[in-house]
Amino acid sequence: MRNKIFLGILVTLLGFALNSCSDKDDYSVATGTLLSDGSVTTGVFDVTATTATMNGSVAGLDNASTSSYTVGFYYGSDKDNLSTKVTATSGTSFSYTISGLVDNTTLYYQAYVTLQGRLTYTGEVKTLVTTEAEVITSDAEDINAYGAILNGSVTNATEDATGGFVIYNKDDIDEMVEKGLHVTASNVSTLNYTKYDLMNGQTYYYAAYLDLVSCKLYGNVKSFTTSSLETDVDEEFVDLGLSVKWAKHNVGAAEEYSMGGHFGFGEITGTMATLDPTDYASADIYKTANDIAYQATGGKATLPTADQFEELFASCTQERVTEGGAVYIKLTGPNGNYIYLPAAGYRVGSDVINDDMGVYMTGNINSGSSDYAIAYTFDEGARRQTLATYTGMSVRPVSTAKNVKFDKSLLYTKWYLDNGQTGKQLVFKGPVTQYRVSDTWGTVTNGEPNPDRSNDPWEMGANDGWIGYTYGTDYGYMEFLEDGTFFVHRIAEDGTVSDETGTFTVDEVNKTVTVSIPVICGTTWLANTSGTRNILSLTEYGLQIGLTGTDDYQYAFNYYSQKAKEDNEGVKVKLLAVGSDWQGTWGAELATLSPDELDGTHTSTYYGSINGAMIVTLDAAGLKTRYPNAFVRIDDIKLDGTSIAFDANKFFYGDIEGNGNFRVELFNIYGKGANNGAVVESPFSNATNVGSDPAFTCSSSIEVTYTIYTDGAYGTYTPQLITINPSWGGTWGYDEGATFTLSLNSETAKYEITENTFDITYKSDAHSEGSIMTFAQIDNLYKYLPTLHSELNYIKLDGNEVSFDASKVVDSNEDPKYRLELWNMYGITSQNGCGFGTPSESGVISELAFSSSMELNFTIKNLFKVPTFE
Repeated sequence: MRNKIFLGILVTLLGFALNSCSDKDDYSVATGTLLSDGSVTTGVFDVTATTATMNGSVAGLDNASTSSYTVGFYYGSDKDNLSTKVTATSGTSFSYTISGLVDNTTLYYQAYVTLQGRLTYTGEVKTLVTTEAEVITSDAEDINAYGAILNGSVTNATEDATGGFVIYNKDDIDEMVEKGLHVTASNVSTLNYTKYDLMNGQTYYYAAYLDLVSCKLYGNVKSFTTSSLETDVDEEFVDLGLSVKWAKHNVGAAEEYSMGGHFGFGEITGTMATLDPTDYASADIYKTANDIAYQATGGKATLPTADQFEELFASCTQERVTEGGAVYIKLTGPNGNYIYLPAAGYRVGSDVINDDMGVYMTGNINSGSSDYAIAYTFDEGARRQTLATYTGMSVRPVSTAKNVKFDKSLLYTKWYLDNGQTGKQLVFKGPVTQYRVSDTWGTVTNGEPNPDRSNDPWEMGANDGWIGYTYGTDYGYMEFLEDGTFFVHRIAEDGTVSDETGTFTVDEVNKTVTVSIPVICGTTWLANTSGTRNILSLTEYGLQIGLTGTDDYQYAFNYYSQKAKEDNEGVKVKLLAVGSDWQGTWGAELATLSPDELDGTHTSTYYGSINGAMIVTLDAAGLKTRYPNAFVRIDDIKLDGTSIAFDANKFFYGDIEGNGNFRVELFNIYGKGANNGAVVESPFSNATNVGSDPAFTCSSSIEVTYTIYTDGAYGTYTPQLITINPSWGGTWGYDEGATFTLSLNSETAKYEITENTFDITYKSDAHSEGSIMTFAQIDNLYKYLPTLHSELNYIKLDGNEVSFDASKVVDSNEDPKYRLELWNMYGITSQNGCGFGTPSESGVISELAFSSSMELNFTIKNLFKVPTFE
């Protein structure tokens, strides 16, 4: 058994000593390959009670003649005076054995390499102790997806010795000792350590050690492989009502109450303990092969971003929980679902620190220094932090992935190339979408991340002539029949028509289709247009079949279905309006809007009567399927020609019935806003828990004005502060990075924002004379939400809160920009009066003057106007 001894505390020996001549006469020596700092490694050594074999290596001399350099060691009993020099046989790996030593002798040694007898490079100084002690590493037991029980034994240990294991992802003992994770066993004679916080599906190497205080004695190297895990995103991720779903537990944890592992930035095994930043990732790891969450979930999830952590803590209620002596934060989302985040501390080297604090990794590097990564931490409060990349952090995956059912029956119809033959794309943005070869149904349809894809797929749109066919030409159609027949009606560039009949089969597990004859794809440069092809997406409207070429890309030819062709005649807008007497309409068609006229404001009228609303909905058939980002707003409702008041905040929006239609549910005793056949809050009056509302009654007509955006308001917005002094200086848009996201929550069927209160502090010494303009501004929002209402909570000038007339701080706009206007000499406050004082003749409000800072705090109260009902 070879025993290997190393210096105990490696973190104090980062870097290597470099000794070389700097004399100008050495210039002639430097004509060949020179080594660099760290090229020489003082390696392991073998010991008995009377002998010691020192080992070393050198990198960079693989192609050099062994006669051009010498190798060996300096050693001695004083680490500051290595008085003895010995020469070993030249080679990139070398060793030298010292004999005739005495048991328990301590020596210090250092490997060296001398080039051409002139330039000498040395490794670090290490320590050895001769000993009769022996360390044996035994097989691991109870191996599962999260780790194993490590075993070993020690003989002839000294009384003050301790023992444990070093764990790493490589079997090189030098690298294991220098960079690996050291854990201490409780019993030195029979070594045993339970390690169940590792990454699944990884091979780990480990060696038992005996710590002799001055150095460590290592045993042989063994390994084990953690089992892989199958990730079911429906079972293992929690929908909290946020932009992403959150995993139930940390990476390396079998359950939500387990702490999980500590991982360095981009280090997927959780066993790297070096403090050298160059051993870790130096760029963003989000959605890459170094994304720890991606690896742990088999490609179904990613690391969160800092923004997603902020959304989590801002949108969820928080409760500090103690269980079994450990601390957790319970986060309950807007929809009532919850997760636990353990306060597992963080790891530096092999030491876990501050285990009542949560330190969680994001996928982002610090843009200012690649030695630091962005983390999210919590103890008494939650915040974004910058930590060294070597910091071992907890990892909680997030996912937008979903388990979309693959329904091969949707394939059984006619399919047309979506290349603009109707005048525009019906389903896709272009006739061909360029994906990576590695893209599949999972990455395209189910939203699973693909680390091979750094950018969004390229939509190859109109006029990309190099695709090989004429844009807008009818190339025929193809049809899949349920009996396995594949029929192609092909129209060539010259107008020649031909019909072909072949066969097809579908692999429902791998989501592929195998066709015996070429698919419809125009005249392309791609040769592989038959055979087994990936089905990248399949709905009742659209189909993407991936064709491969000779490059690293997969070209998804995009098709629209017979149903999409029929629906392209226009989007049918229907009104369902039924009164308390069950009379009215169960789906009157008010309008048919062509694709070109969908975007914009429309007015549609139903002629008939309704006696007290019981069910009122406006449906745009197929709109949500064809335009997933569609946004619909109700602007006006007239009953018998007279506008009525309504609270659009109490409407429900989206694909409420799951049929691809975009529904605006105004009042529905069986719908989203109802409980036991009664609407909880009527949008037409102050009525609550009612089965009908007489406020919605007419004898002759219902006229609805509504606005549709096929690419809607959803996205991230940044509130800004604008304040201008009388000299037209100041800021035309200052923010502190705070944002909010506007989305349509499919569960609640509401338009929602992730944050509604903002605090902006602007510092300047140029505003001592006052203001001619001061307002909060949110770009592009007024276009979608023209009746949005905000309120000013407070304003501080030079840290002092200022009183104001809240009724004169008003919503305004510069379309499409929304503004909360405090004062604008050209705006509505110039007409209605300023809430802070009286302007001078030149339009200056001196009460808004400050010498160093202005702090503005405001809240978005409602997305839509709230009326006053009688």
